[in-house]
Amino acid sequence: MHCEVSLLNIQPMGLADINAVTQIEAKSHTHPWSEKVFLSNFGKRYFNHLIMLNDEVIGYFVASSVAGEVTLMNIAISPEYQGQGIGRVLLQYLLDYSRENNEQEIWLEVRASNQNAIHLYQGLGFVEVDIRKDYYPSETGREDALVMCCYL
Repeated sequence: MHCEVSLLNIQPMGLADINAVTQIEAKSHTHPWSEKVFLSNFGKRYFNHLIMLNDEVIGYFVASSVAGEVTLMNIAISPEYQGQGIGRVLLQYLLDYSRENNEQEIWLEVRASNQNAIHLYQGLGFVEVDIRKDYYPSETGREDALVMCCYL
């Protein structure tokens, strides 16, 4: 499916959106978060957002902020909309939102094998700062995570 970027809308995620989010999560990740995990990531320090096409949820991010440090905990675009720059739009929104709220940096972990995501993050100013050995479960055991940071 092709999407016109001007038709996209980013808005805060609410509890009523969890069903749509968990459906995208299940299609997007080999080891998806459960509904319970999503529900545990709401509260004062969280700012979770959706990206919508018309009235359809096509992606999201889950992020938290503590003492000027944002952690991007989860981000996904529905597979049928991947490769169209929608992830970049959503990530740029996170960067802008964080700057507007006087955050100093954004941290994330990404699978070492996820070259598309790594390229996207680097293109938006993230740099690799560490490796977490055997951080992610994988089909064949465990996989390393790259720890990346964007200094705002």
